[in-house]
Order: sequence, then structure tokens, then C-alpha cells
Amino acid sequence: MNKIIEVNSEYAYAVVEPGVTFTDLYDYCVKTKSKVWPSVPSLGWGSVVGNTLDRGVGFTPTATHHQHICGVEAMLANGDLVRTGQFGISNSPSSHLSKFQFGPSIEGLFLQSNLGIVTKLGIWLTPAPQAYMSCAFDMPDFEDIETMVDIFGPLRRNGMLPNSVYVSNVTEWLGMIGQREEFWPHNSPIPDWKVAELQKQFDLGYWNAKFGLYGAKDVIQAHFDELKKIISRNTSKGRLTGKMFSAPEGETLDPTSVPDKEGGFFVGIPTLWSLPMVKFRLPKNGGGVAAHYDYSPIIPSNGKEILAWVKTAKKICEAQSFDLFCDFFMHERHVIFVTMFTFDKTNAEHRRGVQAIFDNLFEEGKKRGYSKYRSHVRAMGKLN
Repeated sequence: MNKIIEVNSEYAYAVVEPGVTFTDLYDYCVKTKSKVWPSVPSLGWGSVVGNTLDRGVGFTPTATHHQHICGVEAMLANGDLVRTGQFGISNSPSSHLSKFQFGPSIEGLFLQSNLGIVTKLGIWLTPAPQAYMSCAFDMPDFEDIETMVDIFGPLRRNGMLPNSVYVSNVTEWLGMIGQREEFWPHNSPIPDWKVAELQKQFDLGYWNAKFGLYGAKDVIQAHFDELKKIISRNTSKGRLTGKMFSAPEGETLDPTSVPDKEGGFFVGIPTLWSLPMVKFRLPKNGGGVAAHYDYSPIIPSNGKEILAWVKTAKKICEAQSFDLFCDFFMHERHVIFVTMFTFDKTNAEHRRGVQAIFDNLFEEGKKRGYSKYRSHVRAMGKLN
């Protein structure tokens, strides 16, 4: 079941079967010259349907995939087929245009569940814009996470920033650059003084935010100018940059014209950009098997609360001789905070350590009423 049934440029949606990957969908859009940008997650090799049903997220304005479902076909355990919304109306021209329907909405029954097998899924895409600005903002100190969250949270809520703000800490960026032994050839956590040295060496903030602005060139520039004012009113620290890419007026931007460093998944192009990070703790001289595990709670988008949580996460990781290696995705009212543990699967001490970190984070999250947004099958039996 790997058919792309439809990509509609006029209304910016696609209808796919579960075997269709994000790369398949992107390639089809290029081949058919469809003026839409699919939202793709960090790794573009997965199933569009699988990721969406597991509440995965991407980076364009339609980044919260499950919130952009429009029309599902699912097979129930008894073999019956059901269609949701306007897709349930025979020959409806609005099958994938409207979530409105008469009666209850049942798409949620198929999210992170085993109540049926989704065989077709309609999903909204981002219309290709005239222009896109690649934006970045970094802050130098661990405690700056409070300021960053309190600046960008309101901008997500009021619509100035149309997509998830992706924030990663310095250690995660080091995972993109090389292996841990190159930076700190000891079993102990990388000390704060060494982290500060590495920030200077690689010109990184402790917290590094990336996001995009989409639309007409002049509107984007106005948004960016206002963003500069807002940031300067709230902090004297940090660095904001914006790089504009645009097509002539009346045309749409070709995403491939944006260099990978500024574009990639922010312009709907699937990539495996973040994959090298899983090798962070492998032996420098070779061997081992790269793996990762994480604890990812949903937390209110409040600076003090996020700072308190990240302090707790840092202590828990360092107690097992692991570094705080994390990122988070800022939505309108909450963040998904991913504390990741990359490790060597052949190393028994690593395996013991990451399980202890997960269990301890889970217990601390439970005290605060946090719930995981999704989980490895090994931990699905745990409930908050």
C-alpha cells in the first residue's frame, strides 16, 4: 500500500497510503511540479501515515501533522471500512478540504492506537510561498532557556511565528559535529568550563533556536523587523540572524534553491541531517552499535517551568555519567522536551545508564503531572 493517490496544489493537500514515505511524497511533488511543501520530520525516511498517527511533528507551518489530518479511511477489526469527515460522503468534492462533519469526529480513535488500520489518509500541506527566511537565535548560558521560552512562547501563540521553534542545546550540536571522545576523552560528564570552551570553538550558543518565516517577501521582512524589536526589549543577550530567499513577485520559491544549511526540512525537503548524532558515544577508534533512547514530556510553555525541568534533567543525566543532550519543540502553548540518550548498544554500562536515566526522568515527570507525547515500545506500559 504505497500509492500516492493525489497531490492537490490548488487546495494544498495530499492523499496517501501507509507505505508512502516522506521522501516518496517530496519526490512526487517535484516530479509533478506541485506548488506545495510537505512537512517532513527530522528524519525523512519514515511513513507519512505512520508518523502522523504517532503524532509526529515537522518544521513547516503544517508541522503538527495530526492536526492537519483531513479525511481518513480505516479498516476495523471486523473488516469494515470507515471514512471520516467529508471523506465519508460519496463523491464529496470537500473530502479533504474540511474537517467539519455531522456527528462525532472519530479520527482520534486511530492516533497511537490499535483500533483500526488506516489505509488512506488526507493531509494538508503548506502552499509554496513566494519567499522564506531562515532564522536562528542563540543564547550563551544554561539559564537563558527561561528567557528564550518566554520570548518565543507568546510569538507562537499570537501567530507571528507560524511553525515550531526548534531549540537544541550545545551538546546536541556537538553530536552533529563529531564523537564525544574528540571533545572530552573521559567517562565523566563534560564539565561546564569545557562546554563553554567548546561553545567558543564552534561559535555555538548554549541554546540554539531555528525557525522559518513564510509568505510574501515584504511581509516576512516586516515580521523579522518586529521580531528584532521584541527580542531587544526582552534581553540584551543572544544573536538573531535571518537570511531571505525569494522568487520574483507572482511566483513561488523553489525549495531546492535554498542551501541545505538554511533549508532542508524547513522547506519540506526530506533529510537525514540529524542521524550522525546517534554515533556520539561510540568509541572513536571504531566498533560499537549506535542507538538512542529518550524521555519526551509535554510541558507548559513557561520559562520558569522549563528551566526547573532542564535543571532536573541535567542532574539525572550526569548522575549516570551522561551529558545533558536535549532539544525541544515550541508549540503555541506547550513544548515537547526531548531528553535524548545516545549510547553504544554493545556497552552494558551504557545500557544500564540510559535505563536508569529514563526511569528517573519518568518519576520526576510523574511528580509534576507530565505525560510522554510518545514512547519506545519498551516503555509503553508506563502511564503517568
